[in-house]
Amino acid sequence: MPEAWEKLDLHGAGLQSLQIRLRKLQKKPLWTYLSWLGFPLGLHRFYLHRRLAWLFPAASAIVLALALLAPWYVALVPGLVLALAALLDLWRLSAWLGEYNKEMRKKAWFTQNAPAAPKDYRGRADTVEDTPDYQSELEGYRRVKESERAGHPAAAEPQRKGFAPGQRRLSFAEQEKLLAELTKKKSDKDSDTPV
Repeated sequence: MPEAWEKLDLHGAGLQSLQIRLRKLQKKPLWTYLSWLGFPLGLHRFYLHRRLAWLFPAASAIVLALALLAPWYVALVPGLVLALAALLDLWRLSAWLGEYNKEMRKKAWFTQNAPAAPKDYRGRADTVEDTPDYQSELEGYRRVKESERAGHPAAAEPQRKGFAPGQRRLSFAEQEKLLAELTKKKSDKDSDTPV
């Protein structure tokens, strides 16, 4: 059931509803490039809501009128200019698609009708505010992190290392060293045991 969530709209003001609106508003790359095939009518420009989209149909009508009413070579230069403009548009199509979809994301985000949080709302029930001493824990954590430089403790402040709460975690190299020492102690202990 891939992408089944797209068909399900709970009509809420949450993130799911916003994503569904975005999927409907944003243009798809496949349809963008397929619409370019109708460049004489300017379909790609109309699809992406570009300004001056009417220029392609007008230019195509002029080229067609020249081809029908004048000798064929008179329509050749305007036709080549129109073809070059279409190739230039093909080159810029990906950037235009990105711009359009970005604008739709901004519009959907800023115009969402999300209700405000209830009065005195403080977040989830299990936030750190329930812990009476969270400020001191946070300050201690900040102090430890500021004392570390690139993962190493500052030389001025001795650190307790280990795996218990409040201790700085051992680096990978320190863990490897500890394992090597434990293995050596175990092998020494096994060799001391009489057989």
